[in-house]
Amino acid sequence: MNKSAYTRLLHETHGTFTIEASFVMPLILISTLSLLFLALFVFQSSSAQQSAGIAADRAAFVWDNSTKNTVTGAYNVGEDDGLYWRLHSDSISDLFAFLIPNAASQITLPTAVTNGDRGPEGKLRRVGAAISKEWKGTIQYRNSGIFREVSIYLNKPFHTPKYAEKLLFHDVESSAQAQVVDPVESIRIIDLTRTFISEVKGRLSPRAAVETFTEPTSVPEQRVVIDSHASAVKYLQTLVNGKAITVKVNAATERHLDALDANQVAHQAFYTFTESQLRQVQMPKDAELLQEGTQIKGVVWHFFKQSNRDTVILSAGFRQELQRKGIVIVIHE
Repeated sequence: MNKSAYTRLLHETHGTFTIEASFVMPLILISTLSLLFLALFVFQSSSAQQSAGIAADRAAFVWDNSTKNTVTGAYNVGEDDGLYWRLHSDSISDLFAFLIPNAASQITLPTAVTNGDRGPEGKLRRVGAAISKEWKGTIQYRNSGIFREVSIYLNKPFHTPKYAEKLLFHDVESSAQAQVVDPVESIRIIDLTRTFISEVKGRLSPRAAVETFTEPTSVPEQRVVIDSHASAVKYLQTLVNGKAITVKVNAATERHLDALDANQVAHQAFYTFTESQLRQVQMPKDAELLQEGTQIKGVVWHFFKQSNRDTVILSAGFRQELQRKGIVIVIHE
């Protein structure tokens, strides 16, 4: 090619648009596709953030009652987890994680509801079941005493074109946390604390409080065992601080009193007895003494349970008859 032909070729303008378009159009197409994938990635990230945030808020909101609807929070009257669910169904062992290694309550997504499970994992599953199955991840609950937190982590693959793999992430990820609040329990504790402080304030001095922790100087007496009429009488005399005496009912009849206290009240102990014998022999004497009213001012019959029985057996008719005669009944079981 001579010099004049080369110069003419350089100044030729025909076909320049076609050449420029062959370079620019692929660049515009690639840029447009990249923006579309970027928009899809932003949309998926926003969706993950929304799903995680809503699930965490729902879990924290319905945490105090496993029967609540995870979406509306509604539940039937009388359906709850009991008064002491915070002790056995709230991961209270997390408080001792500094002493004993203890993993937080956690489930893996996707998940399904397990009927009858009212523990932390069951509550997490009920919330996790409402999350779309396309999301994978975990839901975790940890109880640190003052702060109780539900944490959710979601992820799913995001398919990007080969040329944009280094520019965009391969997975869409998001996480959210929500604090579990219990306003009813908080009000109850505050009210109890205020009431308790006002009740004990000024009633117990620091010195008296220290004295309550003093070791006892004597060993408590063993429990009295009643296994006979004699032991019953001995116990009764100690109980009422009374003495056994014999009084005259009339010229021909005497009455032995097991214990007569300082107020002239006669106490009788019965260990083995029959209602017929008491009705025919003992009751007439005591009724006559009560009616006479000078030697005794009252009569109390103490019935002691026999060692081979679970309770003292007295018929309703006999009880009413004693009451009509003015005799008081005390049952020792």
